[in-house]
Amino acid sequence: MLLSRWRVDLAWLGLLAVPLARPSDASILWALPLLAFGVALRLWARGHLERGRAVARTGPYAFVRHPLYVGSFFIALGFACITRRPWFPPLVIVIFLVLYVPKALREEAWLRKRFPKQYEDYASRVGAVFPRTLTPWSDADVRFRWRRVLRHREWQTWIGVAALLFLMWIRAATLASH
Repeated sequence: MLLSRWRVDLAWLGLLAVPLARPSDASILWALPLLAFGVALRLWARGHLERGRAVARTGPYAFVRHPLYVGSFFIALGFACITRRPWFPPLVIVIFLVLYVPKALREEAWLRKRFPKQYEDYASRVGAVFPRTLTPWSDADVRFRWRRVLRHREWQTWIGVAALLFLMWIRAATLASH
C-alpha cells in the first residue's frame, strides 16, 4: 500500500491533533511512560540494526521482529491518550494497522528473499510484534552501537516527540488558564 511508504511523513499530521486535543497535566503525566517506552525501544532497536547487511537478531530483535514499529506504536498511543479524546486511541490503532502492517509484510518478504534460511529460522522463533517468550532468542553476537543510532537519524524521532509533547503541554496550560 502506498500510504505505508509515507508513514513517517504522515506522522507529522499528528500536529493536526493539537488543536483538537484537550490535554491536562494529568493526561500528559499518565502518557509519559508510554512515550518513554516507545522512544527507549526505538533507541535500543536502532543500536542493533544493520539494515540490509544481516537479519537483526539481538537487542529487542531477540524478542520481536519489529521493535521499531512497536516503539512507534507506543509513542503514537501515548499521544492519542494525551488528547483526552476517546476516539483518538482507536483511530491511532486503525491508522497504525493501515500504515504499518503492509510495511512489515513487505519488509518480511524482502528479508525472506535476501536471507532465506536465516530469516525463516528467526521468524519461527520470534514473534512479529508480541514476544513469544520473555527469554530472548538470538544466535548472533551483535552489540549495541551509538553509531548505528546516529546513522539511522533516530534523533529526529526524539525531536519530534519532544516538540509534540511541548505543544501538548502548552495546549494543556492554555486550556487550564481559561
